[in-house]
Amino acid sequence: MGINNQKTIIQCNSKVLSSNNRITILDGFRTLAIMSVLLYHYFYRWNDPAYPYFGGNYFHYGFKGVPFFFIISGFVICYSLEGTQDFISFWKKRFIRLFPSILVASILTYCFLLIFDHYNTFPDNHFRNLLISITFLPPNLYNSISGIPNYFSYINYDYWSLWPEIQFYIFASIIYFVSKRNFKRNFIIASFVAIFLYYALLFFGFDQFDYFTKLFNLLNLIKHLVFFLSGALFYMLYKNREYKLYIFLLVISFFIINYSFNLPEFISSIIMFLLFFCFIYYPKFLHFLENRFIIKVGFSSYFLYLIHEYIGIVWIRNIVSAFYPNSFIAPVLIIIVMITLSILYTQKIETKISKYLNRRLLNKTNE
Repeated sequence: MGINNQKTIIQCNSKVLSSNNRITILDGFRTLAIMSVLLYHYFYRWNDPAYPYFGGNYFHYGFKGVPFFFIISGFVICYSLEGTQDFISFWKKRFIRLFPSILVASILTYCFLLIFDHYNTFPDNHFRNLLISITFLPPNLYNSISGIPNYFSYINYDYWSLWPEIQFYIFASIIYFVSKRNFKRNFIIASFVAIFLYYALLFFGFDQFDYFTKLFNLLNLIKHLVFFLSGALFYMLYKNREYKLYIFLLVISFFIINYSFNLPEFISSIIMFLLFFCFIYYPKFLHFLENRFIIKVGFSSYFLYLIHEYIGIVWIRNIVSAFYPNSFIAPVLIIIVMITLSILYTQKIETKISKYLNRRLLNKTNE
């Protein structure tokens, strides 16, 4: 690669990095992902049956924001691993990032539903579910240990996606710290082997066996690994745009995601992959995602994801009758409220907690 090309790439990278080394366009991607999930939950999944509002059919596939989060996570974790000295430091960073917010969100959800869920929309709002939710482990593990089927559940079912994230952190961090030099090769091989093995077992009908089903419902990273792998491959391509092998592997990942050819899945995959390719090769076209407000929403998207569904739905159902027949005003208002609360929490509370924990756990004065 020539010197001029190297300078161009360095300049291109600098434009998407904020002062604290966050990649700002990724915060824009997080905003797209969380907004699609919010619209799906508020307008489609929980559209009020007594006071229905328009928009439900338009946001039927907003849940595709979750695999988009997985792709983003695959990218970010590779980025984070390269900036981490050892295995313990990596997990301290993950603890600082994840635990305080899920603790606050779980307590907030439990208390809010206890007081305001007059319609008993979410009957699983039990203290035991609050306790297991903050462990990040899936309820079916606790149900198996206790021997009582369906006794435990998430305090907010959205938390299901955190367990695949934790499994991916374990998977990627072990491979990275076993051999940093060979991480890319080892990670790609391990990921594709695991994915092809999983689909081979499905092809030969192993999903008909109860043991197989229970095992892969518990260790469910394998069902979503192709999205994390795609994000990791995009990071590798981001670091070396000239290495065409990554593009070839991304094409394979794309076809694995769409092996059964479901049209909404196909379209959502095209959008997600095109956004990342555009980010890597033509970031100027995504400059609108670096708007300050969009970045703030993306920066606070983790807490927003944790609190938006159960609290938001109960809130909507308590106020929607006041706006009928213009019932859509209720979810729009709650979206605004939820975004505002999440930004305030992230800026005023989470950042202070993070600084304190960084000082205590990592001996850093700032993060």
